[in-house]
Amino acid sequence: MPYYARGLLSPSEKKRPALRIAMGLGTLGICILAAVTLVPFLWMVATSLAPAQAMFSWPPRWFYGQLDWSSYFIAWQHVPFATYIFNSLIHCFGVVLGQLLISALAAYAFAKLKPPLGKLLLILFLLTLMIPAESLLIPLYLVMKSFPAENLPNVNLISTFWGLILPTVVSAFNILILKSFFERLPSDLIDAGRLDGCSEWLIFRKIVIPVSMPILVVLGIFGFITTWNSFFWPLIVLNNPKMYTLMVGVQKMVETGEPWNVIMAVVTLTTLPTIFLYFVFQKYIVRGVIFTGMQV
Repeated sequence: MPYYARGLLSPSEKKRPALRIAMGLGTLGICILAAVTLVPFLWMVATSLAPAQAMFSWPPRWFYGQLDWSSYFIAWQHVPFATYIFNSLIHCFGVVLGQLLISALAAYAFAKLKPPLGKLLLILFLLTLMIPAESLLIPLYLVMKSFPAENLPNVNLISTFWGLILPTVVSAFNILILKSFFERLPSDLIDAGRLDGCSEWLIFRKIVIPVSMPILVVLGIFGFITTWNSFFWPLIVLNNPKMYTLMVGVQKMVETGEPWNVIMAVVTLTTLPTIFLYFVFQKYIVRGVIFTGMQV
């Protein structure tokens, strides 16, 4: 006989009329909320395919007789869109790789190595989650402007990838999530590696990382999406137009008075990578939300 996992409701409970009506109403409510959520995105796509002044027409219309794809060609040819994409990708991959490496090492140390004053250090890490990010912008900018590098005093990292990436490579939230995950790993597995003569680094690289790959993928996806959509810090630290990320580039397009259909075309193209990531890694994202309790 095949085994069926027990859900929240048994098959007999699901057949109750009152419960079926409640589930139907709940499903209808979710569909309505999903449709409302999609309206701004659909309006953005419709505006990108409409004439330049269509956004200000009254009453507003979803379709203007024909689809005008010229805004996408203008966005690619006349706006440094490829440069913005390249800068955003460097920014995202740098932050994600740094966060995963540092967070995994710190979380493994807190969970399995039990360093002296480890609980105090973990509390100090978690306290950083209570500090508003906006209050750190000025100190971070001053540090990046005169970065205290060894043998290179007062290195200016403004308008560089280092200045863009370094302030966000440490994530206390990721450390907390990974620590919780590592604590669930069987200690016998790690002890077996030690008995075989493996160093802690080899255990971490050959045993812990492969087992933890699902949660690392989830945190990497969330980190990529968050970094891709980040705006405030790149706006402050980047003064060179050749270093602009996509979000900063869109804001500068608004300032320079680019047509709204071109701006909406750029914004539409900007959302495509995150949509692609969601559809490709949807299974991992759902598992990550269930494990971490995060809301997306």
